[in-house]
Amino acid sequence: MNVRRGFTLIELLVVIAIIAILIGLLLPAVQKVREAAARAKCQNNLKQIGIGLHAYHDANGRFPAGATVANGLSWRVYVLPYVEQDSLYKLFDLGAGAWNGGTNREGPNKMVHALNRISVFNCPSVPVIQASNGSSTLVDGRKTFTSDYHGVAGPKGTNPVTGAAYAVDANPTGNGGFALQGILGKDTKTRFASTIDGTSNTLMVGEVSVKWNSNILESDGADWVRGMSGNGMAGCRNVQNAINTPYTGVYNDISFGSPHNGGAQFAMGDGSVRFVQATVDLVVLKATASMDGGEIQIAN
Repeated sequence: MNVRRGFTLIELLVVIAIIAILIGLLLPAVQKVREAAARAKCQNNLKQIGIGLHAYHDANGRFPAGATVANGLSWRVYVLPYVEQDSLYKLFDLGAGAWNGGTNREGPNKMVHALNRISVFNCPSVPVIQASNGSSTLVDGRKTFTSDYHGVAGPKGTNPVTGAAYAVDANPTGNGGFALQGILGKDTKTRFASTIDGTSNTLMVGEVSVKWNSNILESDGADWVRGMSGNGMAGCRNVQNAINTPYTGVYNDISFGSPHNGGAQFAMGDGSVRFVQATVDLVVLKATASMDGGEIQIAN
C-alpha cells in the first residue's frame, strides 16, 4: 500500500514563517520603488508648471500674480491654458469679487471650478487631494480639490548681504503679512528682468505639505483656485521657516515641505526643478527665495 504523507503542522508553520520573512524583506524595497516613482512624477509636475509659467510670461510679458487681491484668484488659474486646461480656464470669471462668493460659495464661476481635479497640481505622495478648509467647501457640501504646489512670495527676516530687513507688507490683523521679494506673491507682476539675482538662482514654486490635526499630510487646506482671502494668502507662501517646519499658526508663513525623504522639490525661476534638503541653512533658503537681494547663497 502507498501511504500519502502530508505536511506536518510544524512544517507548515516553518513555511509560513519563511514567507512572512520574505514579505518583510520585500515590502521596504517595494515602498522605496513606489516613492521614487512618486517623487519623479512630482518633479515632472513642477517641470510642467515651470514651463507653463514661462509660456504665460512669453504671452504676457510677465509672470502671473501669485495671489490677486481684486478677484481672490491664484496663479494656478492663470497658468491653466499652458498646462492643457484652456477649456476650463475660459469658464472662469476673472472679474473683481471673492473667489468663493455667491449663495453656494461658487464664485460665481470661480471656486466652483475647483470641483475639477488638476492632476499636475497634486504630488502623488500626498494622500489628501481634497481641500479641508470650510471656506473651500461649497454650501451644499461638495468638496473642492487642493494643490500641493505654492508660489514663493519671498523671504522674511534679515538679508545677510545688506544687513537690512527683507521687504514685507506687514499685515496689522495677522497671518504673517506678505513677503515682497519673491517671484510669485501678492499682486506681483514679475518679469525676467526683475530677478536680478538670476532666474536659475531663485525659487519660484515649491511643495507644501502640512500636518494639521492629525498625522495625515495635506496641503494648506485651501482649494487650488484660491489665491487671496482677506489677509490670508493661499496661492503662495512666505519663507520664514525651515523646510518641513510644523504649522506654527501663522497661515502665510506655512513652511514649504513634502513627504519625500529629506526635503522638498522646487521649480526655479528658469523652469528647472531642484530638490532642496530640509537641512539647508535657513539663511541660505531665504536668500534663494529672494529674487533681488544680491545674495550669492543657493539652496541645495
